[in-house]
Amino acid sequence: MHFVPSLALPSEPRSLQDPWNGLGFDHPVPRETVHKHATGEVLLTDAARLDAERFAVAAAWHRDHFLDDLGGRTSDPVLLAETARQAAIHLSHRFHEVPYGHHFVLSELAVELAGPLPAPGPAPLALGLDARCLRTDRHPRRTKLELDAEVHTGHRRLGRARVCWEVLEDRRYALLRKRGAPDTGTAPAPEPSRAVPLRPARVGQRQDRDVLISADPARPDRWWLRLDLDHPVLFDHPSDHIPGMALVAAFRQVAVVTTADTDRYVRSLDTRFSSFGELDLPVSVTAERVGDADGTGRTVELLLRAEQGSRELAAARVVCALPCTDRQLAGSTC
Repeated sequence: MHFVPSLALPSEPRSLQDPWNGLGFDHPVPRETVHKHATGEVLLTDAARLDAERFAVAAAWHRDHFLDDLGGRTSDPVLLAETARQAAIHLSHRFHEVPYGHHFVLSELAVELAGPLPAPGPAPLALGLDARCLRTDRHPRRTKLELDAEVHTGHRRLGRARVCWEVLEDRRYALLRKRGAPDTGTAPAPEPSRAVPLRPARVGQRQDRDVLISADPARPDRWWLRLDLDHPVLFDHPSDHIPGMALVAAFRQVAVVTTADTDRYVRSLDTRFSSFGELDLPVSVTAERVGDADGTGRTVELLLRAEQGSRELAAARVVCALPCTDRQLAGSTC
């Protein structure tokens, strides 16, 4: 798996008046440019080209987004992942001449944080992405792109995000989708009838509909994906497969439950997608602890896998960490 390189905090603070000078933060970009049906789910507000491969992207987080709040203290890192995903789509259409109506297929989505993400207050939280976005395959019938971005708010660096995806027209998407469909003769085993949905607070959510996993009483290291096809965010528009963001959000929830430490936050989440998930078949998510990510005892590293029968849909490396104290930050010991 590809992992986002470790963060190094900048020697001098930057502000949104640097590459984002002149961009607007008050109004969302057109919803079709980020593949959303509801305007309220659009996180981006503006974008500008800085050079051939570099772009400044403006975004705003509001308090009413279901990913914005983990117990009132911090924002969900999945919210940053969704912001980067929308930036990838927007830049593809606006600056890379990708036609509307094509299919975007994620292969990688990763975020790494410098610390816990701030939660929006009464006013929206303005963010800026300093993004490098380029096409990596210029085959006449294939378009692959990747985005790497540093994310800032005010004078604070929040972290980094990476997205890799492919754009397919209808015929090529249909062929890929058919080729990736499961064999009906080897259907996945059914989800246990005694699978237990978790309380929202246990996974850092506020409503039952936002809990994406159920516990497996027979295996403490396994959970079952719990999808609401009418969810206003994850299923903002129709999909013929399990959305990638639903798997990313489920991985975050499994990581929180596995570490069972309310003081820890998800410092990095690196997901690789390998197969389409069918909406009508059960999906299991397993977690394996693989040790201390940096040898300090402050971090826990997990490998997570989402599987539908014998097919792996996605795998993720997640690092959960204790926040650094001001003294540790000043001494560079954290």
